[in-house]
Amino acid sequence: MIRSILCSVLALSGATTELWVPEVSTLLVQDDDPIEVNIDWLTSVDYRPGMKLPDEILALDGKQVQLVGYMAIGTLEGDESFEFVPESCECGRSKVQHFIDVTLTDDVATFTPGRITLVGKFSVGEVKEDGFVTSLYRLEVERLP
Repeated sequence: MIRSILCSVLALSGATTELWVPEVSTLLVQDDDPIEVNIDWLTSVDYRPGMKLPDEILALDGKQVQLVGYMAIGTLEGDESFEFVPESCECGRSKVQHFIDVTLTDDVATFTPGRITLVGKFSVGEVKEDGFVTSLYRLEVERLP
């Protein structure tokens, strides 16, 4: 199933293949293996509230994914959530598509300044608070590496 989704993603992705070039190992994943996703590819989407996201991204909703990135500067020690960003100097909240909201289910945040790899259940779609989109991407992770 995952293999056919990834093959479809490659066929449909057009210009986005320059940002997300899966390795051969990604194409051969088993259904229970996480899908390696390039955080730069996710956060480079030209997004406006209410628009439909690319099918390649929507296909990742509910899947186990693996992302490599950084905790946003300002992550509070002891929180159960933080923003995950592609570059270590980003605060995260500049645009809703520029970060991934991470929720820890069995752990609390301890700020880690270097690159980390997270594996968890990925969710895609607008979350609104007071009429404003506050989240586009979410990742549920048991604990930090």
